[in-house]
Amino acid sequence: MNPRDERRQLRRIERWFERNDPVLAATLAGQAVAVRPVRRGAARACLALLGVCFVVLGAMTQLPLVFAGVVALMVAACLHVTRHAR
Repeated sequence: MNPRDERRQLRRIERWFERNDPVLAATLAGQAVAVRPVRRGAARACLALLGVCFVVLGAMTQLPLVFAGVVALMVAACLHVTRHAR
């Protein structure tokens, strides 16, 4: 394959990546990619509130709700602990 054909083939591959995966294409080109922030704080607060509500309701009515509440509280705790992992 001659260099002209190789360049043409590489450019075709680049265009394919730009169409199908623009984030990867920008990363490979060395451009900064804007990443949307994850709202872990809101998710953590909602899960904690949901967990507390389930535990209280489960203590008054059914035991499976207590289990669901404890699971929700554990997930909220994991989100809190891993907040700086990224």
